Amino acid sequence: MRLKIAPGIYRKYPQVEVGWLTADIHPVPMDPKVEQWKGSLAAWLSSRGITLENLSSCPEVARWRQVFGSMGVKPSKYRCSLEALLRRALKENSLWTVNSVVDLYNCVSVQTLSPMGAFDLEKVSGDIELRFGREGEIFSPLGKSDEETVTCEHVVYADSEKVCCWLWNHRDSRLVGIDENSRSAVFFVDRAFSPTAFTVGNALDLLEERLEQTGARVKGKGVCSASEPDQRIF
Repeated sequence: MRLKIAPGIYRKYPQVEVGWLTADIHPVPMDPKVEQWKGSLAAWLSSRGITLENLSSCPEVARWRQVFGSMGVKPSKYRCSLEALLRRALKENSLWTVNSVVDLYNCVSVQTLSPMGAFDLEKVSGDIELRFGREGEIFSPLGKSDEETVTCEHVVYADSEKVCCWLWNHRDSRLVGIDENSRSAVFFVDRAFSPTAFTVGNALDLLEERLEQTGARVKGKGVCSASEPDQRIF
């Protein structure tokens, strides 16, 4: 299996980077370590001076809002996954509970200010490509029963059969989501602009550390970019 960045993406977003990590996983409904990490997020954000009142001026949030605007959607309605997680952590002093693996990478996303996602590798067909949407494509969002229409302005992750994640990192597809039966996964870290507080490598390193602390086995990791837009990941 390969991860590819389509030429159209790195022409429009020349600083694009996609960090990837593959691992054998064993999700459970709740892990005490992950719950502890979730409970510490609000204090961590406070230590960096990030609040609900100034969230829109946080460099990572502000720049992802620009990226979403460039895809022809309203950033106030369709938020990058990072902003959604930050708002939840600041409001609730925790995150949504999905399963231990999803909750873990959501924690890492907050603590590295980096949008992240993950797919069950057994549900992926062929290679994975970050590209623009195509006429006639639809998206089946995780947590919703309806479908979204994909346009040629939308940046998506797609395999050979379907759109796996819509609006870059807004929402994963329910067709590739990680559940308690998942045993192998690929994780992604998104960057569309030059690094700010954390690099893609920083996020991958913390993700690897946290996964191994909860019993997962990391098998490989790397970074795709405009200079190296095609890598074997599995």
